[in-house]
Amino acid sequence: MRAYVVREHVVRDHGTTRSAKWEETADPSPPAEGVVVRVHAAALAWSDILQMEGTYAGEVPDSPFVSGHEFAGEVVAAGEGTTYAPGDRVFGFLSSPAAFAEYVAAPARCVRRTPDELTDTDAAVFTTSFLTADVALVTLGGLTPQRSLLVHAGAGGVGRSALQLARSYGSELVLATAGSPARRAAAQAAGAVATAGYDDFPDLVRESTGGRGVDIVLESVGGEVFDRSARVLAPMGRLVTIGASSGRPPQRLKLPLLWQRSISVCGVHIGRLLAEAPEVLEPSWERLLDLLSAGRIESEAGLTVPPSGLARGIEALRSRSVDGRVVIDFTRGVAV
Repeated sequence: MRAYVVREHVVRDHGTTRSAKWEETADPSPPAEGVVVRVHAAALAWSDILQMEGTYAGEVPDSPFVSGHEFAGEVVAAGEGTTYAPGDRVFGFLSSPAAFAEYVAAPARCVRRTPDELTDTDAAVFTTSFLTADVALVTLGGLTPQRSLLVHAGAGGVGRSALQLARSYGSELVLATAGSPARRAAAQAAGAVATAGYDDFPDLVRESTGGRGVDIVLESVGGEVFDRSARVLAPMGRLVTIGASSGRPPQRLKLPLLWQRSISVCGVHIGRLLAEAPEVLEPSWERLLDLLSAGRIESEAGLTVPPSGLARGIEALRSRSVDGRVVIDFTRGVAV
């Protein structure tokens, strides 16, 4: 008998209001080509908060749904045809939210064996942070050592990972934004050459590039930050958008700007790629696991809370008082 009943964090709509709380549920069964994982740790992202609140700029599952996408733990059951077995340590990312639960059923394509270098806590924050950053910078952005880069939200999970990757790939000019002096210092520690706030970054770009503009922008804030970012790109520059943490989608970018300035705008959504084109991610996985094995990148949680402390984790992200990601430690149990 387990010390804790199986529980998951369920979001429900109630007309004009919304609730999110831990509820009991039945044990999941493994997909035919998938696994059931006992979750030891799950990562909280800003997008999870927006989905819980109903303000997410992208697609949101119909209510009720279980929140959370990233997790790490131990396989307890495996479907036929998988290469996993009970006892295997794995980490992963779900295309649709369902990770904030004591047990998760996941397709095999959505999990990887956890490297020995990672604890479950640090493995839980790896996929979104590093896989998103690598696909955005290399696959879409065409990052090379000679191409300049601006990373928005450089003290956040994806931002810090992007700065680590840029440093590992030998980028010579890497700029970043963050919302406070302390967070700008954290971005510089992660690899930024210089930093600025969200209002004055165009000045930093002009000064750092001699007025030419940056070759790549990794944009995750949305709203006015997105619009201004398009205007600081160099000729043939690329703006790669991965979300809108402000909750405000871009408003002013007009199509003629793309050909007038010879720039490109593209986006990446890891969940959709995992569901529809997982083969696109394989080169990034190979690069990232090689870098991790060589000790050239570090996946590390910024704050760890028990399931009962989820509200504290949400507030830490909301107040920008944590550098990096928040992790829910399920080994501390969801008390009955």
